[in-house]
This record gives sequence, C-alpha cells and structure tokens, in this order.
Amino acid sequence: MGAQMQFELIDTLPTACGLGESTLWHSEHQAIYWTDMPNNQLIRYFPENGRKEVFPTAENLCSFAFIEKSDWLLCAFQSGIARFQPETQALEWIFRLPQNLKVRLNDGRMDRQGRFWVGSLIDTPDLWAEDPAQRGKLYCLDSDGNVTEHLDDIRISNGLGWSPDSRTMYFADSPRYAIYAFDFAPESGQLSNRRLFATTEEGVHADGSTVDIEGHVWNAQWGNGKVVRYAPDGSVAGEIHLPVQQATCVGFGGPERNLLFVNTAKFGLDADALRRQPQAGHLFIYATDTRGMEEKFYPG
Repeated sequence: MGAQMQFELIDTLPTACGLGESTLWHSEHQAIYWTDMPNNQLIRYFPENGRKEVFPTAENLCSFAFIEKSDWLLCAFQSGIARFQPETQALEWIFRLPQNLKVRLNDGRMDRQGRFWVGSLIDTPDLWAEDPAQRGKLYCLDSDGNVTEHLDDIRISNGLGWSPDSRTMYFADSPRYAIYAFDFAPESGQLSNRRLFATTEEGVHADGSTVDIEGHVWNAQWGNGKVVRYAPDGSVAGEIHLPVQQATCVGFGGPERNLLFVNTAKFGLDADALRRQPQAGHLFIYATDTRGMEEKFYPG
C-alpha cells in the first residue's frame, strides 16, 4: 500500500451471500443495506448493536435507493423498477423491461440531483453476438417518474458513480474489462465525451464502485480478490486484498462515513473452491483514512 491509503479490517460478517450487491449506508438509520440477489433477499445490518434483519423479495433485487422521508425503497428488480416496502412486501411498479428480451436490470445508483440510474445486462451471453436487441442499456429515472435511455450495446452494466463535483460519471461494462468516464451535465443528466478510465486484466471483471470525498473511485473486482482504489486520473492509488476471489460491491458508511463495507459472492463456486474460500459471500468491514460521499435519497 502506498502512504496515501490506509485501512484495517475490523469485522467480517458471516453472511455467505450468493451475490452481495448494492451496498448502501442509511445515515438516518445508521445501518448498512445490501441485497443478496440470487437468494431474493434484502439485508439490513446495524453495526452499533450487531442486529441483522433479512427481508424477502419477490424476485431478484439487483440494486436500490432510499426514498426521502419514507420507509419504502426505490428498487431495480430483475424485470423493472418499483417502489418496495420491505416490512409489508408492498410493491408499486414504475417501469418494466420488455418481456420479449432476455435481459435484466443490474447495478443502479442515485446521482446527486435526484435521478436514479440503472443498467441492464444480458442473461444469455451467446445472444449478445447474435441479436443487437438483446443487449444491455443504461436507464435514468428522474424525480418526476420519467425513464429515459442513455447508453446501449452493454454486456453487463456495473460500477456507477459520480465525482464529488458531479461533473464526471463512471460506468463499468464488466466483460469488456473496462471502466469508462463520461462528462456529466448535472442539470440535464446528459452524458458526453466517453473515454476509458481504467482497465482490468482478462478474466477480472470490474464490479460495483463508490467514490470518496477526494474523488477516488473504489472498485470491487470479480476474479482477483481485490478492491482497487483509482485516482481521478485513472492510476491505481491502492489495493485491498481480500481472502476471497469474488468481490462484488463496495460502499462507505458508519457515523463518520470512513468505514468501507465490501460485499462478496459465493455464486458459481464449486465445492473445492468453497473449501479454499470459506469466507466467500461474507461482508468485510474496513476502517479507512478517507470518507465516502453522502448517499442521495430519491425525492419522495
């Protein structure tokens, strides 16, 4: 590690998630939320007292956002976007994907202007080459409930995040081994000047990201057991090596927002791999010397 980045593992939660995703800190609840996507579960954990709560979901919950002054969540399920109340299981659909496509939603995140962005992926990779319609897109849900498309020709959408000044958006297309940066217009939400920000080696997929107050991008990487911190110019500014190979998502939280919560996956691992990685799917909590950005809530 360089002197610029210091961290310490302070806790490991034995959650054994299939795929731990969308790791978000709720500042009012002082709790970390995430989804175990293939097991159709939303999980909430209170670090102060160690209490964990698990809520079932009707289908794969891929990503979500908090809603202002509400106990409902804005959720990207596999088939569309909905408002969801975890305690009662109430569901109000806002947007559904076309049913004739073999795509589903995936990584999503709020920008700081009150819009929810979520990308899709193709569940059947062979179709990506055969049918241009069977490709992922990047959608944006604005505060008025309107959904617009901003990117297409995506294989697996991941790694959404924004610079502290909201002038740069980051986005990963995992099978392309690439994290891209875009110029972002905060007022309109328009993207321009797409460029390559960082790459991963073949077989290593850039997964979920978050951005700290210094503008560094922290990316969970599937296949090499790392969380990589990238400087705003795309250079590597530090790495965390995990005891498992499949890191999935990262998020800052805690009272000072200096705790890094790192989710992982046991999905796809055979019995031998699970013996070698007994902590696969667990949540790892690190104290760091930086802080994350405050999570934006969707306007109620």
